Amino acid sequence: MLGTVLGKTIIFVENIFKFNASSFPGRVVLKLFPNYLKKLKYPKLVIMVTGSSGKGSTTKYIADILKKNNMTVGHNVYGSNLLDGITTAIIRVTKGKTVKADALVLEVDERYLKFVSKYIKANIIAINNITRDQPPRQGNYEEVFGEICKGLNTDTLVLNADDPLLKRFEDVFDGKIVYYGIDKNEYSFKELDDIKNTAYCPKCHTKLVYDYYHYSSVGDFECPKCDFDRGKINYEIDSIKDNVVTINNDVKITIDNDTLFNLYNIVSTYAVCKTINMSDEKIVNALNHDKTMKKLFNEYTINNRKYTILNCKAENNATYNLNLLHVLKDKDKKTLVIGLREISRRYNHFDLSWLWDINFEILKDNNIDKIICAGPYRYDIAVRVKYAGFDEKDIIIMENTNGMKEIIENQTSGNIYGILNFDYVEPFIKETKGGK
Repeated sequence: MLGTVLGKTIIFVENIFKFNASSFPGRVVLKLFPNYLKKLKYPKLVIMVTGSSGKGSTTKYIADILKKNNMTVGHNVYGSNLLDGITTAIIRVTKGKTVKADALVLEVDERYLKFVSKYIKANIIAINNITRDQPPRQGNYEEVFGEICKGLNTDTLVLNADDPLLKRFEDVFDGKIVYYGIDKNEYSFKELDDIKNTAYCPKCHTKLVYDYYHYSSVGDFECPKCDFDRGKINYEIDSIKDNVVTINNDVKITIDNDTLFNLYNIVSTYAVCKTINMSDEKIVNALNHDKTMKKLFNEYTINNRKYTILNCKAENNATYNLNLLHVLKDKDKKTLVIGLREISRRYNHFDLSWLWDINFEILKDNNIDKIICAGPYRYDIAVRVKYAGFDEKDIIIMENTNGMKEIIENQTSGNIYGILNFDYVEPFIKETKGGK
């Protein structure tokens, strides 16, 4: 098939010149052969993961589990989750018209699910969450919900039952729905002074009542007037202790990252794998030996001070708030570093409205020594932090990460938490480790 040959040739050439061959080959092929994806023969197992946050980590976990159980997997591992990037990932494992893989595991942008599903039917579509992500592009969560509805070309949905927005898919989807969630634990809050995605029942518009929150509107909810609630959970994390999570009071998985968003990625992965009839033993053995990507979560110690690096997606208050809740667990003295170099690589805009949806106020009385604001938007971050109640003398402003090691060592105390967009993670780690 000419489209496959062309795509593989472009990938080969880009690899020689060390270009990022994650989306351009697919863009060229689709431009010249618009129906390329429609003509392919796909494997019997196709899994898609979408939603506002956690798509990349969840697909990595799923793909790694399948590979460790001797399956060949097509996966857009480089994170290009629009149609061009997904096409490129498929070209990599295609020969002629046949996708030569036992399974496809695809991270799909929530607005592009409808375009991918036009050509490829998934056995399972997992939806992690819907939050107020990327306001200039997404508008609001209601619009995102509507866009995802247009792409539900599948027999089975795997949904986060703790998110009331996702429970609404029951009304628009006729196939099988599998639910996962996290029970009340040390992360949970009875009252949470946070920006909520939604507060009212979508059926009768009565204000929802919560037994507990995990973050934002995610938790154990019910409507006091109708039958809309969290409901029955198929797979639930019911214990978190010493980096061991227990699912359904039975299955124990050892993890290296107990941040709440990673726990949701873990239980989502488990639910998907159980839905394709994989045994607990195969899932646990694979996850027990898997490690969180260092670009997402990294811990190290320098001069007896612990550094915790949390990769935080810009334009998404929910991921920031989850990271702040993780910082909140540490009652010792600590310094917070907040930085980003780019708001978006995909769109040319400079919207910072999402900064004001981040609940920095919860850290006000949490033994914070200093807050370092770094990058082109350092003054915007500093203003937001000041409005959260922090004194100007405790706010340090830096143009970038250069000199960060010296500033931290000489002007701050306590453990270090770096809440950084992906473009600052590696520079920060390199700087603080002295270029190593």
